[in-house]
Amino acid sequence: MDASFEHCRGLIDRILKFAALPIDGVEIHYEIEPIPRRHRAFRDERGLADAPLRSPFSSHSAEIIEYWSFASEAKRHWLDLLDSRHGPPPLQLSRLGFPLDRLTDRVGNLMIVGAEDAISCDLDKWHDRTLMLHVDSDKLPPGAYRATVWASHSGNEMLRREVPITQGQTEVALASDVDHIGFAIFRTADGQCIDLMEAYLLKQIGGQIRIGSASTLQFHDRGGRLVHEVRPAAPSSSIDLSIDFDDAELDNKIRQDWLARRLREREATARREGNFERFGPDAFEDAVKYFAGLLSRYADQKSPIYLADPHFETHLTNDSATDLSLKKLCIDMFAATAGTPLRILCAKMRQNPDEPPPWWSSLPEQIRAHVRVRSFLSRNGDRRGFHDRYLITPRREIIVTHSLNGWQKDGVTFASLPYDVYRAEAERLWSIEPGSTTADLLVREIGR
Repeated sequence: MDASFEHCRGLIDRILKFAALPIDGVEIHYEIEPIPRRHRAFRDERGLADAPLRSPFSSHSAEIIEYWSFASEAKRHWLDLLDSRHGPPPLQLSRLGFPLDRLTDRVGNLMIVGAEDAISCDLDKWHDRTLMLHVDSDKLPPGAYRATVWASHSGNEMLRREVPITQGQTEVALASDVDHIGFAIFRTADGQCIDLMEAYLLKQIGGQIRIGSASTLQFHDRGGRLVHEVRPAAPSSSIDLSIDFDDAELDNKIRQDWLARRLREREATARREGNFERFGPDAFEDAVKYFAGLLSRYADQKSPIYLADPHFETHLTNDSATDLSLKKLCIDMFAATAGTPLRILCAKMRQNPDEPPPWWSSLPEQIRAHVRVRSFLSRNGDRRGFHDRYLITPRREIIVTHSLNGWQKDGVTFASLPYDVYRAEAERLWSIEPGSTTADLLVREIGR
């Protein structure tokens, strides 16, 4: 609600006294912790800052008084309601300044949000290595505020400087190219930060287009020098592009090495945590061993394991080396999951009622008893009911980039996800009973 602080204070006192929240004349049971937390949220028109809370005011940062509620039943109700929603949030939720579904620990809390000082600032980078701090305020007493401006390149700080706050624009020169800029505004009286913003800059090329009559593309640098020229094969009008090339060759080389290092660090971290593993076509046996290892951790558990593979082959009738390798892979998979329900989702296109039983139906009972395979197709049978390949264990959700029958040819990558997106899909598909006439998919149990 939009109300004065005094009105909000009275409402909170009532909730603390009666453990009830009055809404439209109805008292709803609602308990909050009596001691609030006070913190701040800063505006961020670019939406790139890492702060969890963003100020709901477009021109002000905000002071937040937050009373926490730990009532699990009410929190669960609101989370279920959030999970059931589709599309953009209603206006009342969007005005909060942060998405509730990403901050579920705050669902059910009570917040009082008040606007900070009425001073509006922005920071821009100009192409000639210049930052421009813009200040706009109706009332700006001399010396009432001070600002710190910073900039970095490839993780290295290139600038951190205190600049005066004056109406209009303040120019800050740079000695290097930068890819990350930011500023903070402080009240001189008490040193409180009342505005903060930061942004990562995107490398881009700006240019001018001039249409001529020759079939030539010409690229010129800032000084007018011709740096590249191409002639398209087909006759066409000439397009003369004047590109604003960056002369900072050292900065660009440092940035490329920095980006490469970050990529290697992320991959190394993912491998160290077991979240990412890549096997080439020549490492098929290693891929099988890794895959079996993922499965064997969850043997003898009641929670099912799902494997979604549209091209899962249930009939391997040839004695080729490829078919034999796939049979061994499936047998290892069945053995590694013995004692745990293994549910395999596929999309077998041919549905001949006279087709022989799957090859694995002749395996010993103790290896295949826990395995069930279902095919999911559109009603007319010309489209698969799902596309992605994934493995879902009781604790992990793993993307598998290729079907089992493609590991020897193309290799395979396993990547763990911190989500439950595919789990929801697998459980929804498996909940459709085979032969159901009301579902939008044709479901068939294979081998039973």
